[in-house]
Order: sequence, then structure tokens, then C-alpha cells
Amino acid sequence: MSTLVLVLAVLIALAGHGFLWFAAVNRLHSWAGPRWIVESFTRIGFVVACVLPLAAAWQLRPENWHAWAPFNETNWASGYLWLCLVIGSVTLAWKPWSETRRYDPRVQRAHASEVTDVAAVLGERPLYGRKAKFCDLWPWNETLTLSVDLRQLEIPRLPLELERLTVAHISDLHMTGRIGLGFYEQLVAQVDALRPDVVAITGDIVENEECWPWLAETLGRLTAPLGVYFILGNHDEFIATDRTRELLADAGLICLSGRTMRTEWNGVPTVLLGNESPWLPPAPDVSGLPARGELNQFRLALIHTPDQFGWCRKAGVDLALAGHTHGGQVQFPILGPIASPSRFGAKYACGVFRRGETVLHVTRGVASKTPLRWRCPPEIALLELTGPRSAATTPTASGPHQSAPLP
Repeated sequence: MSTLVLVLAVLIALAGHGFLWFAAVNRLHSWAGPRWIVESFTRIGFVVACVLPLAAAWQLRPENWHAWAPFNETNWASGYLWLCLVIGSVTLAWKPWSETRRYDPRVQRAHASEVTDVAAVLGERPLYGRKAKFCDLWPWNETLTLSVDLRQLEIPRLPLELERLTVAHISDLHMTGRIGLGFYEQLVAQVDALRPDVVAITGDIVENEECWPWLAETLGRLTAPLGVYFILGNHDEFIATDRTRELLADAGLICLSGRTMRTEWNGVPTVLLGNESPWLPPAPDVSGLPARGELNQFRLALIHTPDQFGWCRKAGVDLALAGHTHGGQVQFPILGPIASPSRFGAKYACGVFRRGETVLHVTRGVASKTPLRWRCPPEIALLELTGPRSAATTPTASGPHQSAPLP
């Protein structure tokens, strides 16, 4: 067997090693265990992932690497090499295909986007602290951009009265002080310029008490005729969640944490659900809801993690909105995202998905604790809802009651 083939096999095995350890860390971070345990095992996993290939190479003795010798040894290193070769081969073959399905074509009927360089608008790069400054050294870091993504989604059971309803979906603001207030002011200005019917915020809003005053100055300025709704996420748990909810409610936002809220939109009975599980249980009690059937009703769920997709389907939800995964923050060409804190790995890192009659939109989020993004810009999603009876049109920044150009 040629040296070239052997080298290629080893490189694929190294890729498989990376996929394996990312998969482990992804699932660790979907767990609602104590923060110190999650962070400790993450660090241990990083060290092991770095040391293991070196230990395997030492065990296999590079001077004996001829033909398929390293794969033919009878020791743990050779076995691990084979395991990683299989994982790498399967993942490299499957991942490019799966990325073509990330925005389910049965659901997303049209899409348009526009990216704003917020740093250019502000005339500065509002990043503070050594970690943020270090991340900013990456020349292609997209942290200080905002992408307005307009998506027309087909909702199977959408009532006719809600045709072309618009929902602005934002998530994962991660107000820590590492990204300055000016960035969030621009975020709010762009959301308001879209004039959506509904605004939904799906958690990880603020994790530093010093940023509490920012809530009224930013999110408190959001307006929508049918309401501005929010839930919290796992990072919101780092500080007093009751105080965060109180400040947001005082600013005019509607809290859906663990709630089942009944309202009416355009004459249609509407049920709003807020699920912060597994970090901030309990999930809303849906036992009193009638079977979805052919009811002329609309059910919208705000969930922090896409891991709750199955719960949404059981609850008869029409549209579920999630964040948490940040789109992976780094998306590789062809392969897409690799890192994603979900028990499904990177499957739901971002995108539009459908199970049965339930549609899920997962946003890339706005910020992160580690301000580093590549090929994955922060997202403001404007979702224009349409029923299966309607012809696809290019989405615009307008709902059934408003009309406004992209900011």
C-alpha cells in the first residue's frame, strides 16, 4: 500500500478523533448538571483529546510506519486508530449531505439576507477584556456583524387569518460586558426597523449583574403589536433569574418561563408556551390542551435548546423557536458546524426543521461568551409564516399590517 494512502488514512483518523471528542463535549454541554462539573470535564476532555494522538503515535512507533503497519498492531493504539478511521470516513461522507438539509426545503420557501458591519456603523470595535481582544485578533471574526435573515416558512396548520404573520426571533445575547452596549443598541434598532408582528427572545440574555441596566436600555425599546416575549436559558442561571425576569417584565416584555399562555392573534385562538428545560424546569403543563387535530388554533413555543423539539411535537406545537447552539460559531466549508451543545450534536446547530406537523427554527444567536465567529454571523431572523396553500414569494421585511425596508 502506498505511503500516500497511509498518510490519507491517518489524516482521516485524526479527523475522526476530532469528531469523536467534539461529539462527547457537545453532549456534555447539553446536560443540566452543576456548572463546575461541566467545565471541569470539558477541560479534561480537551487535554485528553490533545494527548491521546501523541500517545498513540508513540505506541505505534513512527519508524515502523510502512504499508498498513500502524493499523495491524494488536494494541489499544491500533484499535483506536481503526475506530477513528471509521468515524472519520463515515462523518466526512455524511456531513456534506446533511448540510444540504439544514434548511428543510419543505419548510423554507424563500430566503434573503443582509449583513451589517456594526463596528463600521459605530466607528469602533466595542470589545472589552483580554479574552474578547484576543478573539478579535482573528482577521475573519464576524462577532461585530449582524445578519438580518428573512425566511418565509410554510407552517402546515397555519390558520388563514395568520397568513404572512411576521416573527422576529433573536436569542443568545450573552450580555457579559465583553461586547459593548452599542452593539445591542444596534441590534434593537435593526429589529424595530423590521416592524415585526411578534418578537421572540429564546434565552441566554444576561449573565453579568453589571449588565442588568442594559435590559431596559435595549430590549425595553422593542415593540411589536402582538407582543415581545422571552424565556431564559442556561447562562441566565449564572445570576439571579427572578431579578432578570422582573427587570424584563418591568421593561414591557412578556415572560413565558414555564408558562402556557392563551391569547388571540387576528381573531385566532393562540397558545404560547415557554420551555426553559432542562436547566430551568418545569416545562409548561400542556395536559389541559385539547388534541391539536383540525382546531383553528395556533401554537407557538419558545424553547431554549432544540433538544426540546420532541416535547414540542407531543404538545401539538405549530412553530417552535430555539437558540442555545449559536450555529456552532465556526462553520467549516462543506462540513458546516462541528461544535454544538446538544445531545444531537451539530444536527440542530442552526436551521429550519420539520417533524410531523411541527416546524422548528434554530437561530445562530446574537453573541456568545467567547466572542469568536467564522462563516456564522450573528443573526436577527424575521420569519414570515405562510400556509401550504400559498405560492412562495421573496420574503420582505413586512408583515400583514406593516411595510418597511431592510435596515
